Amino acid sequence: GGVMALSAATIPLSVFGQESDVPGASDGGAWTETAVWGVEPDDVRFDAPNGLTIDANGDIYSTEFQGGHLRKFTADGTLELEVGGTGDEPGMLAGAIGVAVAPDGTIYVSESGSSRVSRFDPDGAFDATWGSPGSEPGQFLSAMGIAVSDAGEVFVADFGNHRVQVFDRAGAFLRQWGQPGSAPGDFQNPIGVQIGPAGDVWVVDSGNERIQVFAPDGEVMRVLDDVGPGPQIVSLNDAGEFFVSSPWADSQVRHFAPDGRLLGTVGDGLSGPHGTATGPSGNLYVADTANGLIRTFERVEAG
Repeated sequence: GGVMALSAATIPLSVFGQESDVPGASDGGAWTETAVWGVEPDDVRFDAPNGLTIDANGDIYSTEFQGGHLRKFTADGTLELEVGGTGDEPGMLAGAIGVAVAPDGTIYVSESGSSRVSRFDPDGAFDATWGSPGSEPGQFLSAMGIAVSDAGEVFVADFGNHRVQVFDRAGAFLRQWGQPGSAPGDFQNPIGVQIGPAGDVWVVDSGNERIQVFAPDGEVMRVLDDVGPGPQIVSLNDAGEFFVSSPWADSQVRHFAPDGRLLGTVGDGLSGPHGTATGPSGNLYVADTANGLIRTFERVEAG
């Protein structure tokens, strides 16, 4: 579908200003850029970096929509692991979107191109895959966001089937919820999915321009309507603050308080940003997709 078409990927590589300063955002909403990965001659070259997640040790995992690589970095950007490449064969990734790491270190990648989930062991060895194009339980019409709960259940946003599917770690189908529509619990093309600090399931309902928060069994707990135009991806920090990426509407990453108040935006000169993730230090990592970069930010304390 056209929603993920990275037509902006030909934008010349450029790094803009370092300050993110939003009027009225002194309440924890100002961020300053501390590093950019993908600029220096020795840096990894990212081909449309997309999904981002961070494990309990503070290591960062990234996927590429076009290049198909799954990578693991230390907090300072040192490459620790690189597997995959673009393709449909086992261990390759086609249209990789999301990445999630289970408590035991198992890595899951959702693939929109081949409508499947691929699983890798903590060392990056390909382990298993499940899913195929279709609308039956366990099938996908573009597997988009992916998240893993502390209990090890795997949640996948099934974009074209307007639902969330839940699996065990082996890929066995457990349950699903959602149908096309705009009522609470309905979806129009869900994209991002994330587990909140309390174990709740956050889903970006992109076509309805909202975020819905569910209990793990699919019961609607909360609907957030005012999350910016064209929202696609959400991440949360341990404090329950959340970050929403609007890659194609206005290339902004918005930072919200747990109660849903907008605190500000992150970064300047982002182009089609997708994944975001918060490290143990509180630093925020952003996949600046169309610029082919990963950027890191730290919070500017109000004072």
